[in-house]
Amino acid sequence: MVVKAITPDPPATGTGKRLVAADRKRLIIKAARRAFTQSGDVRGTTVKQIALEAGISEGIIYRHFENKEDLFVQASVEPLTEAINSIVSKLALLQIDLSGRELDHLSVLYWKDLIEGLRDLVPLLGLVLFGDPEYSVPFYRDVLLPALERVTVSWNEGFRRITEEDYPHPHAVMAHFGMALIFAVDQKLALNPESSSTLAASLASMEASRFGPVMHGALKRLANAQPAAESAAPKSKSVNKNRVAATKSAKSAGVKSTGVKSTGVKSTGAKSTGAKSNSSRAAGAKSARAASNPSAQR
Repeated sequence: MVVKAITPDPPATGTGKRLVAADRKRLIIKAARRAFTQSGDVRGTTVKQIALEAGISEGIIYRHFENKEDLFVQASVEPLTEAINSIVSKLALLQIDLSGRELDHLSVLYWKDLIEGLRDLVPLLGLVLFGDPEYSVPFYRDVLLPALERVTVSWNEGFRRITEEDYPHPHAVMAHFGMALIFAVDQKLALNPESSSTLAASLASMEASRFGPVMHGALKRLANAQPAAESAAPKSKSVNKNRVAATKSAKSAGVKSTGVKSTGVKSTGAKSTGAKSNSSRAAGAKSARAASNPSAQR
């Protein structure tokens, strides 16, 4: 059986004091993060390189971490997960059910915080998201994508509250994150990047020019739909009243139904013709009596 030698923690440089376990662990994590970022590859980074970066022996690393993979998760994946959840939650702060100056002010702050937050995460994000698939795939599927989907739901709820419609651009959240990320990379790597405040104001203005017509169109449709719904109810009542009146009128006229056939010309014509023939017979009888009685004529 092979037993690893446990090396005691050396004193902190220049202080003459030993670091407590928690401080020593933080020192190793920071050194490991630098080593992983410099190499850009988890598998290509050795524990020896991390130890040299931290100024300690390899044995001390194994006192705090099970292996290199465990160190990578604690140094890169876990802090990135926490930071991404925090940053993505800022996307939800863009309450699209606000309007006017309130929305403009909030939009500028939103873009500024988003860009600056991602700027500080660019090295870690590149290392985890575009590195070893063993870590990048679960990070994207289990951390980043669900966080963005939660914001999509939040935006849709805000839009529906005032328009009664679903937000017409379901990919807007991913587009926002992508724009913020590329500007964060520019902030980190460009020779003379624009300030985050300038970028935020520009992006907020661009978003207002795109989002404004969408909101206006939805509100206009809602405004047009409401009077139509309100007028539909009185119109329906009026039609019913007319139908009731027609039914009563038909009953008083002795007609069984209000249909066209029951009140048609045929039935009326038949009654009228019968009355006319009765009148003719009465006139003929009167003429015969007058002819047989000459005194009545004088």
